[in-house]
Formats: sequence, structure tokens, C-alpha cells
Amino acid sequence: MRNILVLLVIVMVPLAGTASVGRKCEYGWERFGRNCYKYISVEKTWTASEQHCISLGGNLASVHSLQTHNFLKRFSKTKAGKYVRTWIGGHDATENFQWLWSDGTKFDFTAWLTDEPNNAGNAEHCVEMNYGGGVLWNDARCNAALYSVCQKPAAVDYVM
Repeated sequence: MRNILVLLVIVMVPLAGTASVGRKCEYGWERFGRNCYKYISVEKTWTASEQHCISLGGNLASVHSLQTHNFLKRFSKTKAGKYVRTWIGGHDATENFQWLWSDGTKFDFTAWLTDEPNNAGNAEHCVEMNYGGGVLWNDARCNAALYSVCQKPAAVDYVM
């Protein structure tokens, strides 16, 4: 029995250092950082877009850094062929100007166009990206039909 245990230790110790962890996305999704993104080029309201993302296992994209913001700008331009107004997961539906992400994460980064958000007509409660000359964020009417970006965590892939 002792010989078997020693043999197992000899075989397993070299393998312990060879495992690596990667992240991968399903076909049709693109990885950036720890997340996967899918561009939806069908115009829908913000709520219908969020429901569609949920049906795919995610939410509308939440943006927590300039790097992610810039990735999403490039990603959406590549998918649509130009900058197109696109829903992301921000909203202030529960209280004006108290912005939340639909995935429940902290609203800790913004890229608002100058003078936005402005809640024009007291009716703009959802965040769109690629708005205006600065290709930045705007608070928009949630019933507008726009393209969208879904996000979900990348799957952890263990490689031996």
C-alpha cells in the first residue's frame, strides 16, 4: 500500500503545476476580460432587449471601465458596420438619476455625452451608447427600438 501511495505522489506532483485556467465563450460570443459579449442587431425596446439577454443567460452589458467602454464601441462598430445607437444595461427606472446596472453590479463608471443625462421630458430612464458625435452615452426613452449588447461571465476552462 505504501508503494502505491509513493507512486501516486511521484506521478501527481509534476501534474499539479501544469494545470492552467482559461476563459472561453460560446460560439457567436466574443470574450473581453472575464466576460462574453453578443451584439444583437435586432431593434427592440430596452426591456425586450434585457429579456432577450436573460434568455441567453446574461444581461444587457454593464460597463465598469474605460477599457470595457472602448471595447464595446469597437465591438458594436465592427458588428453593425458603423456606430449605431445601442442599448446597454444602465437604467434609473426606480429613481431619477440613481443609475443602476441590470445585472445588479455597482454603477461605478460613466461615459455620458456633454449635458447628459438630462431626463428630457421626464421620460429618459435607460442608457444607450454610441450616441452623438462623441459616440458616448445618453439617457433615452426605454421604449425606443435599438440594437443591444448582451454580456455574461466567460466559462472557466481548466486545462491540464
